Amino acid sequence: MPSNKNAYIRYRTLDACFRNRRRRYFIEDLLEEVNDALAYYNATEVEMRTLRADIRHMELEVKEYQGVQIEKMHDGHAIYYRYNDPSFTLFKHELTEEEAQMIADTIKLLSRFKGLPQFDWIEETLARLRQSFQLDGTEVGMVSFTQNPDLNGLQYYGRLFEGIVHHQVLSIEYHRFGRKLRKRIIHPYQLRQWNNRWYLVGYEKRQGERFPYVVLALDRMTGVEVRENVKFVPKDPEMDFDDYYYDIVGISLNPESKPEKVVLKAYYPAVWYIETKPLHPSQRVVKKNENENENDNENSKPYKLFELTLIPNEELVQALIVYADQLEVVKGDWLRNQLRTRAENILKNMPM
Repeated sequence: MPSNKNAYIRYRTLDACFRNRRRRYFIEDLLEEVNDALAYYNATEVEMRTLRADIRHMELEVKEYQGVQIEKMHDGHAIYYRYNDPSFTLFKHELTEEEAQMIADTIKLLSRFKGLPQFDWIEETLARLRQSFQLDGTEVGMVSFTQNPDLNGLQYYGRLFEGIVHHQVLSIEYHRFGRKLRKRIIHPYQLRQWNNRWYLVGYEKRQGERFPYVVLALDRMTGVEVRENVKFVPKDPEMDFDDYYYDIVGISLNPESKPEKVVLKAYYPAVWYIETKPLHPSQRVVKKNENENENDNENSKPYKLFELTLIPNEELVQALIVYADQLEVVKGDWLRNQLRTRAENILKNMPM
């Protein structure tokens, strides 16, 4: 990478242009962007010859990364430049002093919101930022965040994100468990995480009549390409996916289903875990016995009744399996039957 400040500014600017899918950068546009950036830092502007040399040098740098290249795309007799992978950047692991200061200032700004109920997520975000960039005296290893770097499909995250930002239609090679590989044309709207896995929410024309939105797991994707010849269908501007998925645990939603009340009778120690880590935002205690200590007397085991208003689904079943020997589904026939079936299958697979 460049060792002097002027070259660093030029390369950073070109890198950003090559990643941008919202516009096409012809050679004259690149020169204008580079000189604007240099002028901002009171640096000396460059001529076309220097710019072309920079592009050639960057092409050599990019070749060191497998499958990545700077494409020269034809538009009539003119040529515009871009990375073939919009999620790629030469500067993923480099941080200038100015950028570090900007991040530090951002952390100070976000810190003002700590303690407010709607900004609980900031505590974790601040810790991630401080450790990731080793700010305020932090060191790598002080905090460990749950993640699975070997999860399949994470290599497409950047490209999917770019597709959402730039309203690009995506052709996705998708391999559902037990099904054949096929290509799906998706209009991407949101990336959602559940249980340490990532999912893409979007619109698919062939499924549009049955499901307004489809959900694709990143770990079942084997290829993602931009379909520039297909017009993007934007989502309803009033759509809030947090509200849309509020009535379920996880991401499996049947839009024809309606929320129902589910009542769980949980015994200790499951009570403590369910109470401190609610299964769903609607969860509340509707009844409890007087004695909340550990008690092995079967006739007077302490318990709490938890009521939830939601649409029961597979993710809820999976969440409750952990406590299956310490709770009873008092209300919610489908959920009760699912847990009973799982228990019967467990006994079949592991007979005495």
